[in-house]
Amino acid sequence: MTFRTTLVAAAISVVAVQSVQAKDITVGTILNSNDVAVQAMQKWDDLLTERTEGRLSLNIIAGGALGGTRELVQQLASGEIDVNLSAPVALQEAAPTYQCLEAEYVFRDEDHGFAVWRGDIGKATSARMREDYGIEIAAVGRRGSRNVTANLPVKTPNDLTGVKMRVTNSLRSEVFSAFGALPAPLALSELYGGLRQGVFDAQENPLSTIYSLRFHEVQKYISMTNHIWTYTITYVNSDFYEGLGEDRAAFDDTLNEAMEWLYDAVATEEAQIRSALEESGEVTIVEPDTAPFAEIAAPIVAAFAEKNCEPGLLDAVNNTRSE
Repeated sequence: MTFRTTLVAAAISVVAVQSVQAKDITVGTILNSNDVAVQAMQKWDDLLTERTEGRLSLNIIAGGALGGTRELVQQLASGEIDVNLSAPVALQEAAPTYQCLEAEYVFRDEDHGFAVWRGDIGKATSARMREDYGIEIAAVGRRGSRNVTANLPVKTPNDLTGVKMRVTNSLRSEVFSAFGALPAPLALSELYGGLRQGVFDAQENPLSTIYSLRFHEVQKYISMTNHIWTYTITYVNSDFYEGLGEDRAAFDDTLNEAMEWLYDAVATEEAQIRSALEESGEVTIVEPDTAPFAEIAAPIVAAFAEKNCEPGLLDAVNNTRSE
């Protein structure tokens, strides 16, 4: 080998090493860029870039620019994106027999849900996704409860009679039909327009989503039904995850730090949102008795779980102790 050839080979090796060391991790999400969960991803980016000395950084594509939940799950499975920031609603695509983990009133409270997601049930859910689609759960963070917005106060299930309600899955459709609503799906990115134009009268989401997507501008009431305790789930492509090598620890540690930041940020933001909305006078916040809602939902969720979910899943959830 000549001296020149040696230099060329060395240069190629350096470029190859640099290309391996520096990776832009693509994160897709339907959430808006000013959503607190996306802010947590931005926090994670700062931590990860610093911890790995620039070898890893995030390219966050927010606002559903890459598609809805189904498209993002497909892209994650195929490796087109590396990470999907979502909620348990993605389970209806990636692990349908575990979708009851985002069923109405399935958790006693937020801590109970965390214990389920971070315990054996959450691990089994992740393992099923990995086996079927090459996807797994890297972290579970706070999101809050899902609540109803409408142009009328929702104090009882009967108040939803005849209300055109946007929902996200078939189980939620069954539950809200039992409340008296007329449920139908619509992409999150299209929902503001649908509410403004009267295509839908109502919808349900966490307060952070309601505020960041400005649904309060086109709805008069927020009813705190707390019908779902939901969580911020960081899903990853399994091949990508395994391929991180020595940087896997930095990836996990900084992600967990970002989720710890998110835990406090959600509580702070919810208090700020409620205060801002109450002071603005744009909407009225309603505190209904949730027991009648839960009573109607329970047999519907149980029947759905028997047909569609893992055997004994709801019993396992009920028997899980809160953290």
